[in-house]
Amino acid sequence: MTIGLSSCASVSQVPDGSPSAESKDLYEARVSILTDVEQWSMGGKLAISDGQDGGSGNLEWRRQSELSELDFRGAFGRGAWQLDIRPGQSVLNFASGESWEAAEVTTLVRNHVGWEIPVDALEWWIRGIAAPDGKAVFALDESGKLGRLEQYDWTVIYQRYRDFSGIEMPTRIEATNGERKVKFVVRQWKFPERAVHES
Repeated sequence: MTIGLSSCASVSQVPDGSPSAESKDLYEARVSILTDVEQWSMGGKLAISDGQDGGSGNLEWRRQSELSELDFRGAFGRGAWQLDIRPGQSVLNFASGESWEAAEVTTLVRNHVGWEIPVDALEWWIRGIAAPDGKAVFALDESGKLGRLEQYDWTVIYQRYRDFSGIEMPTRIEATNGERKVKFVVRQWKFPERAVHES
């Protein structure tokens, strides 16, 4: 089942025989819920390769309001860095003490980590929704969860979901663009705001 997503993250009109209205409604509900959650964190394994080189390790990603913080610890303790992302400013700090700043996070990561990946889009993709500022084509299952997403010349495959705080969240994700490949195996999702609300 494949549908188009407009830049405002709403499902476009599709002809008969395309995904059911129920599936589209359920996806839109997911987008609404996950967009409204301003505080979340995830932790797991990240592996990146470009056909010739790559890296892997543990990644902790925390989001609070307009601040994103990524902590990466490479395999065997190598390649540790922390990335802070705010609107219009990103700061990359290495364990060695080096620090770099840039207005655009994808450029910062490419120039100083060597990874050609769309960091801004990944923040949406890892949550199982398309980035809101670009056209996308994707496949939904009957419960409205993404199975496949195509956006910014990348193809994202969602292999597994699990329930965390009442939300089905991705736990195995693979994104590819030519020889570039990004894999996430997520151990934990946390939504402190929802936990407080539901208690």
